[in-house]
Amino acid sequence: MSHSPLKMNHRTRNKKLARERIEILMERAEEVFPSDKAKADRYAALAKKLAMRYTLKFPNRWKRRVCKKCHSFLVPGENCKTRIHKGRVINTCLDCGNIVRLHINNL
Repeated sequence: MSHSPLKMNHRTRNKKLARERIEILMERAEEVFPSDKAKADRYAALAKKLAMRYTLKFPNRWKRRVCKKCHSFLVPGENCKTRIHKGRVINTCLDCGNIVRLHINNL
């Protein structure tokens, strides 16, 4: 996307802005999690909502840090547990109990 800002249509501009906002929200969620978990969950939910609204893929670096069921911000050891069992990584959200199983080959 090497368009000049003047030639970008509004959809492209909105998607670019949404990607930036998702990144900012997730970074803020990571910063604020130790002091205010509710605010971190809200930031993660807003980021997920932005991705859905603008039909964007959620960034890979943040994809497994948000629960797919309750949209809470996940921090291993704090509100999610991660286990390795029979060639799979098993992530369990301790807020809602949602379990995500991933083959180690697919990581």
